[in-house]
Amino acid sequence: MFEVILMSVERFLLALIVGGGIIMAVCVRPLLLQNLKQKDKLAFVNLIEGISINVWNRYNIVAFVATAIMLALDILRIIIRIKYSYWELVLETIILFLLFLKITLDKSLKKRLLEYGNSAINSSEQNKGHQLVELLSKVILLLAIILLIIPLQI
Repeated sequence: MFEVILMSVERFLLALIVGGGIIMAVCVRPLLLQNLKQKDKLAFVNLIEGISINVWNRYNIVAFVATAIMLALDILRIIIRIKYSYWELVLETIILFLLFLKITLDKSLKKRLLEYGNSAINSSEQNKGHQLVELLSKVILLLAIILLIIPLQI
């Protein structure tokens, strides 16, 4: 019974990570991106860039906490000798590390935006930061989908 509860909590947390990531990538990001291309309204674009960074940062923190809880549940499984998989533990650790990197990158993007204002928007540094965050998001989403779909009891 306890194993079923642990599995249900893990599945819920994975669904939160995957669902949130898909909603952010498919719904929120395109809406904000189209507003970032308006060259004539710099104050508005600066505001949208700040909102975009803050929204992603909140999702990243929620996903980080969810992954940390899943990792703790898997460690609990190992301690009490319930069926577990080291592969899940490894993938969750990788996701946790990648989310930590994303949170760190978001802070640097936000700091650059606050320091340089409108000149930071569409700068090469800001664009490189966004591209790296996008790559990390894709990898995290892929790993979370693997964990959600394929229970790796090896």
